[in-house]
Amino acid sequence: MQSDERQGKSLMKVGAGLVIFGIVCPFFWLSLFSGNSPQETWVYGIHSGAIVVLGLGLLGKGWYDLKCLRTGRETKNS
Repeated sequence: MQSDERQGKSLMKVGAGLVIFGIVCPFFWLSLFSGNSPQETWVYGIHSGAIVVLGLGLLGKGWYDLKCLRTGRETKNS
């Protein structure tokens, strides 16, 4: 496995981890179920959503880089 391919897969893993953390963010769920003020819950929800979007961006970039790397390698071998 080349370092470029390894880097793309690593970026995808980081992105997936951020998405999972954003979905199961303990601050948001604790605020939601403990009955805190709606404003505080909204703030935590917006931050969790931003983490999910950032994770999806990293996941998509890693996937796209890996796809470009593999299709470029296939056309060179053919």
